[in-house]
Amino acid sequence: MLEIWDGKSKSRQTDKYAAPNADDWNRVIKEVSNTQRVVIENNNVYSNLADEDILAGQPLILQSNSRILLADTNIQVEITGISIVDCEINEDCIYITQGRLTLEDWSNVISEEKLTPGESYFLSMQEKGKLTIIAPDSGGTVIVQVGRAQSAETLSIGIEMPIYLT
Repeated sequence: MLEIWDGKSKSRQTDKYAAPNADDWNRVIKEVSNTQRVVIENNNVYSNLADEDILAGQPLILQSNSRILLADTNIQVEITGISIVDCEINEDCIYITQGRLTLEDWSNVISEEKLTPGESYFLSMQEKGKLTIIAPDSGGTVIVQVGRAQSAETLSIGIEMPIYLT
């Protein structure tokens, strides 16, 4: 039987449900503000349970079971969003589908500490959960533009539909 969580106890029971309320959103925004600098546009902030460890800035895909994984071209190429926090397996992972994300260190996402301002970033075809400035150009690959660097620390997220190259 489903029980409604009263919203007063400090921890939620896994067998109880609570619809998000203003306090929940304030907690999310506070967590985001404490960890990353994020500009959110049109309330495009989402949260799903992670099926693996995920780092801030990594591109994500949504599975049919409503859990998220790092984007992997061997599974699926339609990007759901970009993680704005580090999260561990079976934890809620907060991500955005558009907006701007600022990180001081992008090395977990692009293998370099800083973005290249003005460059477009694409889903990496070689590394799961990574981005690259080199768009795939050979047959049998997929191009997925994820965003454009506004500065060395800020990515303007603009996830596009995959383009399949033949």
